[in-house]
Amino acid sequence: MVASDDEVTLKVENLRAFYTSKKGLVRAVNNVSFEVRKGESVGLFGESGAGKTSVALSILGMFDQLSRYYASTAANEENKRLWSLKDKARKKGLTSEEMGEDLPGVEGHIWFKGKDIVALDEKEYRKLRGNEITYVPQGTTKSLNPYSNIEEQASEVLWAHDEDSELVELQVMKRVLQTLDLVELGDVDLRKGMKPSQFSVGEDQRVLIAMALIPNPALMIADEPTTAVDIGLQNRILEAIQIVHDELNLSMLLISNNQGTIAKTCDRVGVMTAGHIVEFGETKRVLNSPGHPFTRAFIMSNPSMELIRKIREKGLRIRGIPGKPPDLANPLPGCPFSERCEYVQDICREKLPEYREIEKDYWVLCHRYEELPEW
Repeated sequence: MVASDDEVTLKVENLRAFYTSKKGLVRAVNNVSFEVRKGESVGLFGESGAGKTSVALSILGMFDQLSRYYASTAANEENKRLWSLKDKARKKGLTSEEMGEDLPGVEGHIWFKGKDIVALDEKEYRKLRGNEITYVPQGTTKSLNPYSNIEEQASEVLWAHDEDSELVELQVMKRVLQTLDLVELGDVDLRKGMKPSQFSVGEDQRVLIAMALIPNPALMIADEPTTAVDIGLQNRILEAIQIVHDELNLSMLLISNNQGTIAKTCDRVGVMTAGHIVEFGETKRVLNSPGHPFTRAFIMSNPSMELIRKIREKGLRIRGIPGKPPDLANPLPGCPFSERCEYVQDICREKLPEYREIEKDYWVLCHRYEELPEW
């Protein structure tokens, strides 16, 4: 079921995000589509290197810029030719398909509050990024300035977007304290003058979440917010995210390879591998009764205690995913999971499946969905 435009904060359609490398053109995101409704939390779930962060960077308008930077560190004549061709195509308003060759950069559509933002220039994007669309980065070590206190860093986003000089210092301070209190940092009146080194990793993560909330965005993107922290900290960070989601009715896109994180925070989830979304639907539906072989294998490789009991009852065994993820610089012609799938047939290796709606609001990229054994 497709929600009406006024119910949707973010709609991604046929998104492609490719970058150049020493090995060739890497197809990090390949024809991805999904939407985030108002007040909804959507997860992107999958193995490392699946393209989840590339989706986030595309939405933030940062993918092309970062791709060009890294292309310069791996400079060769072919990379230069591709970026030059990309610039010509953009000036003419042409796509890779119309140019007859795959090109680096972002293509497709990213509708934010009804407006396609893919073609925005950097000046226009800066009005959105950090203001209406905010980002909680992966890890805290390099995300906070070690020389500035928390209040200064948290208030910076408001001053940066105050183009008409309408804000006053007392107003900014009040907003900062309210948001730090919302994520339950604790003793914010006393601790606002402290520097990041005086906080724990979990507290730093709460500060980053607060910084993403201070401008009152329409969409917050959180990229692996519980990476490299222990279980206790993970739970407290997830609680802070859930409080924010419930109290502010905020639209969220949460990226994770952790099944528990997705289960606790997301209303719907898209499962990614090799640059594709292979399954998308309500979180309980996808995690409890996965329909795509990759989702089944990925969950089986790191199961919850509930799933372990279910596996044992059925006489199955816990196992990892065989083989290696495909090389995105040399993609397979068929299903991106075909070389690692236990249900593979010739058609799976020869033809990319259609991304189809199997039932109401549930999508799968698989030739053999109807033939798979019950999970």
